[in-house]
Amino acid sequence: MKLPINFKDFAKNPIAGVLFFALIAIGYLYIDNKTTLTNQIQALQEEVITLRDDYKKLNDKFIETLKNIR
Repeated sequence: MKLPINFKDFAKNPIAGVLFFALIAIGYLYIDNKTTLTNQIQALQEEVITLRDDYKKLNDKFIETLKNIR
């Protein structure tokens, strides 16, 4: 695999080489952050579904309890 920048090019223009590596690092961090946030969103959506089901059950029991008090 050939690298997009070799040592001779880096020695001729080190600022461009550093900027190239900085661009690669920023791209990696962006993709990593996006993946992490997507996974968190999916986990939280599953938790919300579970909590809604629990809320419905508790609300039904509460209504039943109120009816039995009368």
